[in-house]
Amino acid sequence: MAKKIGLAAFLSILFFSCSSAPEKRNDDPYLYGSHELLGRSGQALEAETRMIAYSISLELVVKNPGEIRAVLAGQVKTSNGFIVRDSEKFITARIPAENMDSFLNSVRQHGKVKNEIKTGTDITDQYRDNAIKLESLKNVRHRYLALLEKANSVADMLSIEKELERINTEIEVLEGKLKYAELSAAYSNITVVFGENKKPGPLGWLFYGLYQGIKWLFVWG
Repeated sequence: MAKKIGLAAFLSILFFSCSSAPEKRNDDPYLYGSHELLGRSGQALEAETRMIAYSISLELVVKNPGEIRAVLAGQVKTSNGFIVRDSEKFITARIPAENMDSFLNSVRQHGKVKNEIKTGTDITDQYRDNAIKLESLKNVRHRYLALLEKANSVADMLSIEKELERINTEIEVLEGKLKYAELSAAYSNITVVFGENKKPGPLGWLFYGLYQGIKWLFVWG
């Protein structure tokens, strides 16, 4: 009984000490990423460094959707991107942020653009918070592992291993979130929906001719 009370007290002190005095940062690639938002010295984010995730969607009216879709698939590879989803009606790709504008310019040249929407989401603060949480959890895991080596009873070992399992799960979730955030900032999400430019039939041409005649009368009237 005394051992259980002692273990519970030690775990409480462990958590309080981790939140107030974090240990030295481990050399973990998940904490830095391609954007180097967190320096290896543990300093705060620089004011000018931001992570922006861009998402663009547009409708492209073309004469031959299948042909244009194949052309765009090739341009995705040329832009060092990759296709996420592909169908007869649309194509969704991830394009490196530095190639986003040039890729969009090439897309616009293949048809008439309708309903183009571009949004940018600042994910810097969320990324930073998750990175700090991940660092803290890894410090806690390190202490639990040290405590596990000193455990004297099976009950204590099982209790510590249960906490380690929970912490490892949380670490995996945070690592996944950081990876996705880095991907979202490094690769813009672009969706092109194909609208076919169909030629009018005989009746359509008749109404078109009537429209042009009436328009001409108003102009010269």
